[in-house]
Amino acid sequence: MPHREKILVVMPSWIGDTVMSHPLLAELQSNFNDCEIDVLARPFTRDLLDLIPQINKKYFLDVEHGQFGFSKRLNLVRELKQRKYTKTYILTNSFKSSIIPWLAGIPERIGYSTELRHLLLTKRFKYKKHERTMVERYLHLVNKKYNSRIRPRLKIDTSQKNKIKSKFDIQNEKNIMLCPDAEFGSSKKWPIEHWISLAKTFQENGFNVYFLGKDESISSSIRDNINSDSVVSLIGTTSLLDVIYLLSLADLTISNDSGLMHIAGAVDSKIIAIYGSSSPFYTPPLISEDFGEVVYKELSCSPCFKKECPLSHLNCLRSITSKEIYDISLRYL
Repeated sequence: MPHREKILVVMPSWIGDTVMSHPLLAELQSNFNDCEIDVLARPFTRDLLDLIPQINKKYFLDVEHGQFGFSKRLNLVRELKQRKYTKTYILTNSFKSSIIPWLAGIPERIGYSTELRHLLLTKRFKYKKHERTMVERYLHLVNKKYNSRIRPRLKIDTSQKNKIKSKFDIQNEKNIMLCPDAEFGSSKKWPIEHWISLAKTFQENGFNVYFLGKDESISSSIRDNINSDSVVSLIGTTSLLDVIYLLSLADLTISNDSGLMHIAGAVDSKIIAIYGSSSPFYTPPLISEDFGEVVYKELSCSPCFKKECPLSHLNCLRSITSKEIYDISLRYL
C-alpha cells in the first residue's frame, strides 16, 4: 500500500496571492489521493484559510516584515518535525521562507530558485518575473495549467452569511460592493473622486452601495462628499471574515486589482476589475467570462508594477471614467 503523502505548503504573504494559490491546493488533493495538506501562513490570513476546504492544519508565523524571528522559527521547526511531512511546496520567493522546511528536514522541498535558496531546495524551478500568470506560476510547481474546473472557491456557510447580512443590514437585492483600497500602493488605486462619482450614480439609480477596505482616509472622503442612507462606508469597521461574507452578498463588486477583487471571484460575485499600474494578464480575476470583466487602458507607460506612479500623473487610472464603469456595470445587473 503506497504511503500517505503529508504535504506542507508555505503560503503567500498577500490576500490575493493566497486566493490564487487555491487551484494548486486543489491539484495537490487531486494528484495525491488521501493526502494531508497543511499550510504555513501569515496570521492575518487565518479567516480566509478557514474557508479553503483542502486545508487540514494551519501553522502561523507571526513575524514582522524585515525581522527574522529566530526563536519563533525554531519553535515552528520543532512542531513541524513531529508531523513528518513528505514534501513541501514553497510559494513565497524569499530565502527566509525556505529555512523552516529545510531545518524541519522535509525530504522534498519544491519551489523557485530565487535569493540563492536553491541551496535549500531539492526540486528547483527557474524564476522569471511575470513570465506566467500568478496562478500558473503556482501550478507550474506540479506541472499543471490553470482551468476553470479548479478556480478558487471559498466554503461559504449559509447561516454565517445570514448573520453578516443582518449585522450590516444588507438589503435583499441591488447591492453594489465598491473596493477602492489596494494595500500594494497608490498606483493601484482608481482616484477617490471617481469612486465617489460612481457611488452617487448608483445611488441615484436605486442601488445600495457599500464601500469596503481598510484605509480610513478613504472613508473620510466618502463621508465628506456623500450624504445618503443608501451609500454606506464600512471601511475600517470589518474583519476579513466580515468582508468575505459581504462580498458573497454582492450583486456586483467593483474593485481595484486587490485582494478583495480575488476574494469576490472566489465567492461567486460578479466583478468589474479596474487595472492601471498592474497587469490583468498577470493577476486577472479568476472568473468565468459571463461573471464580469477587466477595464484596462493599456497605456504605453503601463503596466509599470510600481507602488507609486513614476510619472506622477496616474493616467492609466485617471483616464477610466466613472460613467464608463457604470455603463459596463449595467451589463451584469
